[in-house]
Amino acid sequence: MDEQRLESALRQGPPYATTYVPTSLALDERPVVRGPSVGRLVLIIAVTALLLVGLLAGLAALGAFRDDDRRATNGWVSFVAEGDIYLVREGEPARRIIGFDVDGRDQICPAFSPDGGRIAHGEAEGTVDTGYRDAALVISDLDAEGNPSESLRIDVGGTFPPPCALWSADGRRVAFGVPRTSPLNPDRSAAGSEVWVVTLEDQHVDVLSDLLATDLEWSPVGSQLAIASGQTDLVAGQRLRDGSIRLYDADNGEIQTLVGPSGVSTLTWSPDGSRIAYQRGQTRHADGDDQEIWVARVDGSGEYLLASGFSSIHGIGPVWSPTGNQIAYQRSAGSERHWVVLVTPDGESEVVLPHLQLPGTDESAPWFPFRVTWSPDGKELLYTAWSWPAGSEERTALITVPIDQVSDPAVLYEDTNLSVYDGAKGATVPIQSWGRRPDG
Repeated sequence: MDEQRLESALRQGPPYATTYVPTSLALDERPVVRGPSVGRLVLIIAVTALLLVGLLAGLAALGAFRDDDRRATNGWVSFVAEGDIYLVREGEPARRIIGFDVDGRDQICPAFSPDGGRIAHGEAEGTVDTGYRDAALVISDLDAEGNPSESLRIDVGGTFPPPCALWSADGRRVAFGVPRTSPLNPDRSAAGSEVWVVTLEDQHVDVLSDLLATDLEWSPVGSQLAIASGQTDLVAGQRLRDGSIRLYDADNGEIQTLVGPSGVSTLTWSPDGSRIAYQRGQTRHADGDDQEIWVARVDGSGEYLLASGFSSIHGIGPVWSPTGNQIAYQRSAGSERHWVVLVTPDGESEVVLPHLQLPGTDESAPWFPFRVTWSPDGKELLYTAWSWPAGSEERTALITVPIDQVSDPAVLYEDTNLSVYDGAKGATVPIQSWGRRPDG
């Protein structure tokens, strides 16, 4: 069943309500038979059988409908193009919901709340090239059609880039970095950079000082925020020294080190909140093969190596699937081309996805992902991808890729104005770009 038919079915109601009502139930139109008779008994038995068959068939169809309907849990994909924020869903055209052509502002980093009913984005006057001023984080409520209405504005000010926020699992808080230099290619130390943790109800802000976050992620359970940040000093090549992982508990304000200085750059929580997978290494580019992925238990009881000996230039580090049974990461396959790898959390099984080839397109020009994230139901990956056909300009697109490798991928949006990064130039903190339907 294609997406347009699913949308039509959703609007009409459950399929069994119109499809599986047996016409033989219109008994008032039949002659009335009084007294016991074989004919009437046969009729009653037949009607009862039809009712049961119809009910069972309807329930079976409903179950299949829900299994096949990605929109039961997967909602809009949000993305940035030319400094404005758009929404798109498979089978529907993209539409701009925040910003306009001459507003003089960059609006970036859209992030859906866990329930899909709100969206946060960062904005600031100016551009990354001309310089920023008056940065703010904006929270908007979304109606059933995805139209936003601003409900809260948190001023950051200064010359900071637009903030890129992540929601806590309960939707009560957001966290974002306030960097005084690029986390990716810093020209100064982490001193003066901060992580802000905002409680939305009263707008209270906890400021964590001297942290230049290369990654942030809330635990799926509880109130802990994991922060990947290098030490304060710079080293040759203008990199922060020895990234580590700190855990900040927003309920009691305590902060502790989970993983000591070891070159950590990115991280991801397991869905049950018991483990964190992280990527570390000192040469994050296509020529270095020192990248590793480790899994650490949050209770401090140990860690283990999951993957090693690979290079990486794009990607957002490891990303745990919502179902908990796979971790996706990217590794270089020469130059800027990347493989997407799915590995089980115990490292016992690994699947390397082939380079993405869209049906009916030039086989000499596959699509390679800048970024890869999961759909909310864990059945698909979202590629922010590029391709360069011979004799043509570079192309960029948002593409959904079913992990069963049976269903065809789908292009949600393709245009050269698509922003392939999550935030301002040099930002590395990944932002949730695929939301859960508010009614899912």
